[in-house]
Amino acid sequence: MPKISIIYASGMGRTRQMAEAIANGAKTIDGVDVLLKDAYDASIEDVKDADAVVLGGSTYNYKLIKSMDPFLKQLEKLDLKDKIGVAFGSYGWSGESIPTLISRMKSFGMKVIEPGTIAIQVPDAATIEKCFRLGRTVAQGLTA
Repeated sequence: MPKISIIYASGMGRTRQMAEAIANGAKTIDGVDVLLKDAYDASIEDVKDADAVVLGGSTYNYKLIKSMDPFLKQLEKLDLKDKIGVAFGSYGWSGESIPTLISRMKSFGMKVIEPGTIAIQVPDAATIEKCFRLGRTVAQGLTA
């Protein structure tokens, strides 16, 4: 069964809302295992057998939120070559989290879907719907 691992780091809960919407969209496709975890609780075991890895992080002080760093360091130990990668996150002013996540996933050899999905401040209904569709689309791609 194809698996999607959605791992996120969220300072104020905004990126978590996006992660939940992505997971809800992915769960609408039968035959796909969907894992949703906060980066604090995630380990490489959560992604080593995933076909798609969806990483979310908010921007804090012009950088990717630091709570995602330990998880990204763990990912360096895995062979993620040719796995699907997707980035998402929220920000208030500058938005460095998405390009940082994309760059890291590419450095792991992943096939990254760009440009990533963003929310400025609190995700509105249109952004939540976009996240839902993103999860559904990734899941559909794994079952095709």
